[in-house]
Amino acid sequence: MPLPPQLDPRRSWPGFLLAASLVLTVLFTLLQPGISDGLSGIGLGLFWAAHVILPLALLQLAQIALSRVPSFAALNPWLQTTLSGIAGSALFAPVALGLDAAFGLAVTTDDLGMSWPAALLDEFLGLAPIVTLVWVGLNSTRLLRLDPPSAPAQAAPATEPDIFSRLPRSIGRDIVALTAELHYLRVRTTAGEALVLYPFGKAVADLAATGAGLQVHRSHWVALGHVRQVDRRGQGALCTLTSGPPVPVSRQYRAALQAALDAGQPGPASLRA
Repeated sequence: MPLPPQLDPRRSWPGFLLAASLVLTVLFTLLQPGISDGLSGIGLGLFWAAHVILPLALLQLAQIALSRVPSFAALNPWLQTTLSGIAGSALFAPVALGLDAAFGLAVTTDDLGMSWPAALLDEFLGLAPIVTLVWVGLNSTRLLRLDPPSAPAQAAPATEPDIFSRLPRSIGRDIVALTAELHYLRVRTTAGEALVLYPFGKAVADLAATGAGLQVHRSHWVALGHVRQVDRRGQGALCTLTSGPPVPVSRQYRAALQAALDAGQPGPASLRA
């Protein structure tokens, strides 16, 4: 049975992170690095699951939060990922100390001969290099696939949405749909699709002034001119486009889509029951 698209590690960043979490947990459990000495069996597996899943979650949160800062989003994608790794490491350092205590592996500050702030700094310095390296390594599978933008951002006209300057020339600018993959954005056009490092919310805001489309789900935006059919599905709906798979329409956005269609925007005449 094929995996749902959102869980397919070959196409979905969340799916890839889930698969990576499983692989890293099994790997560290089998290798049993020194910091887990004294643990075995289920306790060892839980220890490494916590040390993989929690930092990855914090790294992802750090990346998303930082990507909302314009000056950060303008940086080279590799530098963005590295800085996010350092920020995520800082967030995980106190959590790591707490996990050591919870699993009975903690060493008191008296034994270390240092204060808690010093112990926290020591934990961060020990974690940051490897956590950042793992984060960059995981992201490299996507970063290496990022196509170069069609033109430097500074060359774009002031009135043009920023998102267009991030699209590779090969897929053109006739956008059919946008899909958020955490801090990545999958852009589907009439000529193909590409993965770009760009915040979904920023892309939606960029395109709002054009009136070309609507956000129809927390993770999806569609161009009204490429909507072929909209069918109700319970409290939401399913939007069929001129190319690619259908896009879900959530309950909170259905009324806005209906209003756009009733106003005579490009697309189907009405929502189908």
